[in-house]
Amino acid sequence: MTNELALAPRPVPGPVPAWAFPVGTEGTVPGDGPATLRCDLPGRRLAAVRLVLNAGAGREPEGGDGVATLAARALLEGTEPGGGTALTAAFERLGASLYASADLTALRIALDVPVTRLGPALELLSSVVRRPALADSDVRRLVRERLEEIAQDDADPGSRAMRELRAAMFPAEARASRPTGGGPESVEAIRGEQVRAFYTSIVPAEATAVVAGDLSGVGVDTALAGALEGWAASGAPLRRPDAIMPTAGPRIVVVDRPGSVQTYLGIGHGVPKRSHPDWPLLAVAAHVLGGGLTSRLNAVLREEKGYTYGVRAGLLRLRHCGLFIAQGAVHTEVTADALADALEGMRGVISRGVSEEETGSSVRALADRAPAEYETARAVAAELADAAANDLGADYPRRYLDAVRAATPDEVTRAYTEHVDPEALTVIAVGDAAQIKEPLESLGYATVTVSATEPAPGEPPAE
Repeated sequence: MTNELALAPRPVPGPVPAWAFPVGTEGTVPGDGPATLRCDLPGRRLAAVRLVLNAGAGREPEGGDGVATLAARALLEGTEPGGGTALTAAFERLGASLYASADLTALRIALDVPVTRLGPALELLSSVVRRPALADSDVRRLVRERLEEIAQDDADPGSRAMRELRAAMFPAEARASRPTGGGPESVEAIRGEQVRAFYTSIVPAEATAVVAGDLSGVGVDTALAGALEGWAASGAPLRRPDAIMPTAGPRIVVVDRPGSVQTYLGIGHGVPKRSHPDWPLLAVAAHVLGGGLTSRLNAVLREEKGYTYGVRAGLLRLRHCGLFIAQGAVHTEVTADALADALEGMRGVISRGVSEEETGSSVRALADRAPAEYETARAVAAELADAAANDLGADYPRRYLDAVRAATPDEVTRAYTEHVDPEALTVIAVGDAAQIKEPLESLGYATVTVSATEPAPGEPPAE
């Protein structure tokens, strides 16, 4: 007699549940207050509040680069000089966290708090945005911290490459050509009165307050009205942001770092802004080129040649345009060879097109991961706030993902061919000019210029 083990049948995967990016309910705080966007996410017991103020670095006064960033950081000091520690403690007693930052488009304030304590947290936030101290002593300290941060960014090849890429691609008068947080000279000159003048000129009616989380039974509209109603600007109007477009190459700029054993390459080209229907297609094209270890650039530069640990490509989102960027670090001795292969890879999208397999893989990576990527209220609120800051509409994230899913190889190739010219790229190479300048010139792609030489660590700058 034999006893046979009865096995349960192998489970069969079911269909992938339908998912769409959440779309919130729009409203307005009474009395010329901010627009509002409520997004109910059942089961998300952490509420994410994102207040987007139309006061990014693009609206800073002439010569005031860095004021928006310092204003955002000074807000976190609260309503009393030197009150940052007390403010943090007050939010922590509610289980809440407060953050603030500024980019070219907006000054962004982020509040995360359990939904059960949303009301008290918004009351505390109200005191911060209505009556910030923005004290001279705090601004002086924040200026010192920002100057140290600039020095650290300059020492990082990747950060330096992206800064130089924007400086090379945009005319000097474009705000996008300069660091969003300001440079050493502009930041050092900022005083408390400039920060206060900038902040008090912000118009609440131009702002948007996004709240995402499990909002059932929570009086969100009442809480927002109590926090933001009657808040008004008192300063002179901020200047309008420029819409200066990037210029085309070809150009190669070497940022000299004597003795560097690697070269950090940044390759860029201007593309239309996100409201353009080809933006999702360009996102797919960027993923085909450098979206993962199996992408075209990595297949050659990493897997086949061993020039790099990895290269990535993507789209940099600005309000009035975008930048198609590929970047990564390569060994110094193969800088020119690596660039030649990268250029050939970017040309290949036009000459050979993209395959069905590449398109499908990129679409899955960009769109199918969205349910996990936007699992939290924080992620949903941040994406909706960014869409609001750029006047894209509350349904933009959903429309973008739908357009990505609908991408075809022919359409991806067409969009890339129309908007990216591989013969008109801007290339930044942060590395040892003595070793890489001549090989880069030998490529014959573009004239090679060398920026001001950086001193080696511990050495004074050249006279």
